[in-house]
Amino acid sequence: MPEVLYQARENLYPRFGLALPEKQQVYVREDLPACVKRFVISHELYHLVDKAQWWVWREIKANAHAAIRHPIGFIACVMMSLAPYRLRYYAQRIRGTVR
Repeated sequence: MPEVLYQARENLYPRFGLALPEKQQVYVREDLPACVKRFVISHELYHLVDKAQWWVWREIKANAHAAIRHPIGFIACVMMSLAPYRLRYYAQRIRGTVR
């Protein structure tokens, strides 16, 4: 059974969540609004079972999976992701400088 662990913002920053498939653990920021937290948990739990190799495809599938189940949380997460620190994080992921 996967384990969901809540973490302080500073422990996951700039991420909202993190999945560790090898440990069957999901980490989620405790400071997120409840609807976003539910979306992020669903998103990260999907990563525990996804076998795709390309990170972009993994993210598309995890977002679609979670958005269907938590549409309000998805929309709120998208809005929160427009913050400059999140946009920098996405740019770093695209450039391949962070995982």
